[in-house]
Amino acid sequence: MSQASSAKPSAIAPPREPWIIRTYAGFGDARQANARFLTNLRAGQRGLSIAFDLPTQNGYDPDAALAAGEVGRAGVSVCQLEDMEALLAGIDPGAVNISMTINATAPFIFALYLVLAERRGVAWDALRGTTQNDLFKEFVARGTSIFEPELSLRLSADLIAFAAERVPNWNPINCCGYHYMESGAGPAEEIGYTFANALMVLDALRPRLDRAAFERVVRRVSFFINSGLELVPEICKVRAYFKLWPELCRRQYGIEDVRFRAGCQVRSLTLTEQQPEVNIIRIAYEALPVVLSAGARVNALQLPGFREAIGLPDQAEQLLALRTQQVLMYETELTRYEDIFEGSRVIERLTAETAAEAEAIALRLRALGYARAIAAASAELTQRLADYQRKLDSGETIRVGVNAFAGEIGLAPPPRLQESGDQGLGALERERVEAVRLWRARHNQAAVAAAREKLARAVAEGGSVTEPTLGMARAGATVGEWTETVAQAGRGRYTPPIAEQAPGIPPLGTARVNRPVRVALGKAGLDGHMNAVKLLAHALRQAGMEVILTGFRQTPAQMVEAALQEDAELLAISTLAGAHLEIAEQVMAALGARGANGVKVVMGGIIPEPDRGKLLSIGVAAVFTPSDSNLARVVEKIVALLN
Repeated sequence: MSQASSAKPSAIAPPREPWIIRTYAGFGDARQANARFLTNLRAGQRGLSIAFDLPTQNGYDPDAALAAGEVGRAGVSVCQLEDMEALLAGIDPGAVNISMTINATAPFIFALYLVLAERRGVAWDALRGTTQNDLFKEFVARGTSIFEPELSLRLSADLIAFAAERVPNWNPINCCGYHYMESGAGPAEEIGYTFANALMVLDALRPRLDRAAFERVVRRVSFFINSGLELVPEICKVRAYFKLWPELCRRQYGIEDVRFRAGCQVRSLTLTEQQPEVNIIRIAYEALPVVLSAGARVNALQLPGFREAIGLPDQAEQLLALRTQQVLMYETELTRYEDIFEGSRVIERLTAETAAEAEAIALRLRALGYARAIAAASAELTQRLADYQRKLDSGETIRVGVNAFAGEIGLAPPPRLQESGDQGLGALERERVEAVRLWRARHNQAAVAAAREKLARAVAEGGSVTEPTLGMARAGATVGEWTETVAQAGRGRYTPPIAEQAPGIPPLGTARVNRPVRVALGKAGLDGHMNAVKLLAHALRQAGMEVILTGFRQTPAQMVEAALQEDAELLAISTLAGAHLEIAEQVMAALGARGANGVKVVMGGIIPEPDRGKLLSIGVAAVFTPSDSNLARVVEKIVALLN
């Protein structure tokens, strides 16, 4: 029997662990993800952190056209109650703390979870866990928003108000600073944007709740933060988080003794495709700032796989991430001591400075209002991200194995490209498509239609969507049906701009084209991470090109159509979700069918190195993988291709 399967966590766990050990997991269908969850729990994991696939996050059923190629790739495919039951088979929702990274579709996924608890006879007040339910950071940094900002804020507030009353031990929102740091934010910006969002959400809830209910909501707000390699600033950032939030709650709402409660995943942006073994060291160092301070220690911690820059972590990588935390918790003995930084002149000074700057940022954005704050934060992050990239390209910032101390180490074998048992991801997707069609044919059509009508009325008339959403979950509706209902009753699906014009973008030192060139730049598939697209758009403009932004969540046909309508010479496609081969085949076929073989196509994103040759053989002119981290050189190659 393997060590992972024979471990008995209850025999070795201390009476009260200092934080919850998690890994962020979910892939394939519900049965496969459930097997991973059970394995991780046997290996000593204390809570679940569920990764949902991009169709689920974006409100599409597996058979939607935009879901093609992405079902079960970047997380687990869950679209109706039967999926939720299979996902948590053998797991007691009343005993395991469950965090769900779900945002725009959080009301429906949470409803599925509550109905599952009902069916198993678990009282809602026994449930402990988190729905992320944070749309501000989706608009600013991550991109899986569905509805316009005002409606998104309202749906988020509905879930929070309901949970505070009916599911009292649940964290109904997890205000997420993580993605701001991934998008270029420094410590004060990460805190400031995070707390601005929290304040705006609470401001929206305050008029609809009595004093006691509002205080319950304030105390249930939780956070999800990042932790980077800069040890002293990051230690001070965490301490500033813990210091500032109770002060803001007291000063802004008159509520005393509020605790800052947070989970953390360490910074993925520092992880490199080159010398992936070094990422093991980076991850361990990045875990330190959030657990070293006894007075500022996160409630839950999850660590990524060390080959995350190449692909989703396999079981061995997740087990190593667990063991890293277990060494930190059990062997370092850091939890035996009181706060080791209290009274340090350096730490206390920098903590106070960070907190003061963060408070100013939070109050400035709050004063702008939700929609305007989204635009302001997006523009500011673009500037900071460009400056970060400039320093990396110039060598001002050292990245071991990337711009210094290069050369392969050779200890870690390349990861397996997929993890789907005996079947490929294509077969899994076909199974999921067939399953959801059968489910819709089987469920009570009249009950679903009646539930949809109640939800549409609530959206249109300004009522709470939570009870009608529970009705849809009980009736057997799917996430796609829920999303379509809300969109039709609102103003449809919202498509935010993918690259704002931000003044003050630093020069990136790129080469320049020698003639007028028009480039179509778009984001394929459902992944919403826009950092690379923002940077590339600005870099191409600085290189003298006219950049046409085709949008994001684009199908191959939509991108080809946009490129041809704009007379573009080059179609540049960003893709992160693992469907790059299918996207390339469809793009090249569409160009060929339109007699537009002269349009050059380049692709970039999380593309495994072995797939570079496959893409080139399909007809893609250039491929940029995570190893192509120098943006100036990427642009130089594009310029050479055009010149």
